[in-house]
Formats: sequence, structure tokens, C-alpha cells
Amino acid sequence: MKFAEDYKPVEMMIISASREITNGQTLMIGTQWPVVVTMFAKRTHAPEITIAFEGGIIYDDFPSRIPFLSADPCLVNGAALCGDSLDTLGMALHGGRVDLAFLSAANVDRYGNINTTCFGDYVRPKYRLGGSGGACDFACLAPRLIVLLEHDKKRFPERVDYITSPGYIDGCDSRQRAGLRPGTGPYAVYTTLGCFKFDSMGEMYLDAYYPGVTVEQVRENMGWELKVSEKVKELEPPSEEDLRILREEVDPFKMYLDEARANISVFQN
Repeated sequence: MKFAEDYKPVEMMIISASREITNGQTLMIGTQWPVVVTMFAKRTHAPEITIAFEGGIIYDDFPSRIPFLSADPCLVNGAALCGDSLDTLGMALHGGRVDLAFLSAANVDRYGNINTTCFGDYVRPKYRLGGSGGACDFACLAPRLIVLLEHDKKRFPERVDYITSPGYIDGCDSRQRAGLRPGTGPYAVYTTLGCFKFDSMGEMYLDAYYPGVTVEQVRENMGWELKVSEKVKELEPPSEEDLRILREEVDPFKMYLDEARANISVFQN
């Protein structure tokens, strides 16, 4: 296997996160990066996964093009089920039929709490965002949740301004005290710098970093004193074939991989 050299951080994030998917699983996915990650996995090592989109479509084929939204019309042709959110969030997720869920996020804090609602005071925010959609259901009920976002220090505050989707809340047993099912919660966070996981107290730590990235660089881009695994490791880069499939077969029209679009951030203003 020949490793690629010209990949971008977003491509490394997508391919690395896809390795969490096992063939035959049922996935619940949100919009943006989860779409690309699952489509890449389906095109490579996990062709038999079933994908439940929060908009109401359950899909076990590969669409004619990569969907841009969870209810993209391209998913209708070949879908196993065309329903509504009650079918996917209710029948699949609430019914306990999902193995793994993926979400994007605006920012994430040290206990894996996700904010997609606002920055600043809720009543008079600096930015108002799209809100939860089905994300709170994902975070409350999925047996394993993986979060994906581009890495920026402002996107990793010690405490988010608003908990749209709960992680381990305040750590320790606060998730269970809130009435959430034991054994659920964030499993990993993948960014454009590395992979983060959670310890027994529900606190995020650095599990792995990407080639060309240092532990110090990751720590400098967090809003708190980040813990680092004693077994922290460097992840292997994508292969040339992985990169070719991602660029030419999964997203040939650059609906996600376009550099200008991928770098859009509310923090740039």
C-alpha cells in the first residue's frame, strides 16, 4: 500500500473517522461531514452498512451522487424506506436498532457537550445557529456517537455556551443523573488535527494525532488543559487509493471537498 502525500486535513479527518465503521452496521447520520464519512466507508471497506438519515430516508445502496442534505432527492431512488423523522429517529434510533451515529458540530467542550444553537447569551447571542434538528436524539440515545468538526481553538471551549446535544454534561455520573441511558454518549471526536476519546470520568483526551501534527500543537488549540493518553499515537495517512476514491468516486463534484466551502466558519467574522 502506497501512502498519499498531498492530502488535506479535512480528507485525513474523513478517512480516519471512516475506520470506526464496521461492515454490516446500521448508522444514524446528520448533515455535512457525517455524509462524506459514511459514503466513503460504503465505497471502500463497509459496503453493507445501512444508513439512516435523520430526514426520514433509510438507504442501503450507493446513490447516484453524494447527497448534500439528509433529505436530498438523490436518495429517493434506491432507498429502502422513504419516510419521515418518526421512522428514522423513532423506529431506528429510539427503537435501539442503530449501532453508531455521526454528527457535525459548531463547537464541543471538554465533556463532549455539543453546541449548534448559539454563541453568547441565548437571548441576545453573537451568532444564532440552526439548532438541534435530530442531533439531541443522536446524543441521548446512540450507543456510540462520533463527532466531526474542523479544528479551531474557539470551537473547543472548556464549556459551550449552550448544550444543544448532551455529552457527559459535567462529567462523572452527571449523564446518568440526567436520566440518560447508561452505555450511551460520545465515543470519539475527529477533527482536522487528530482523534479524541473520553475517559471513565467523561472527560475528553487526545488519543491520536495526524502526521505532521504535534501533541503541543493540539494542546495549544484547546480551550482547557487537555489530557493526553499515555499511549497517544500518530495515525497512518490515507493511501493513494483511499484519496482517489474519496475525490473521484465519493465527491467528484467537490460538494464537500471544495477548499473554500470546507473552510467556511462563523469564527472568521
